[in-house]
Amino acid sequence: MKKKIVIGVFENDALNRFIYQRMVNLQPGKVDAHIFESHENVNDQVQEVNPDILFIDLHMHGEYLGGIEWLKTMKRMLPHTRFVAMTTLLQKSDNEVAVNAGFVRCIEKPLPFHNLEELLKTSMN
Repeated sequence: MKKKIVIGVFENDALNRFIYQRMVNLQPGKVDAHIFESHENVNDQVQEVNPDILFIDLHMHGEYLGGIEWLKTMKRMLPHTRFVAMTTLLQKSDNEVAVNAGFVRCIEKPLPFHNLEELLKTSMN
């Protein structure tokens, strides 16, 4: 039996969280998804989940840490996790900024859970 991929998603937008949860529920058995409202005070939860891949908002507007600063902490805590940046309006330079910071890549939000297998395949390699 193939192991489920464990993913974590940090999404501060309630509508996007709702959509992600619904899309994951429509594809049972493919992933074990954990959707977090904020990155504040969840370091222990994320460590407990120990995701294979973690999606983090590159900009995290209005929060005490931006996605790049928070990534540095997470990379030390979760050395085997793959990190993917996400942003609402993907700019040409966002992927370069994200990769230089240590993310695998940068994708546009909302996450394309409709094509979950392709998203995971391209983010895990």
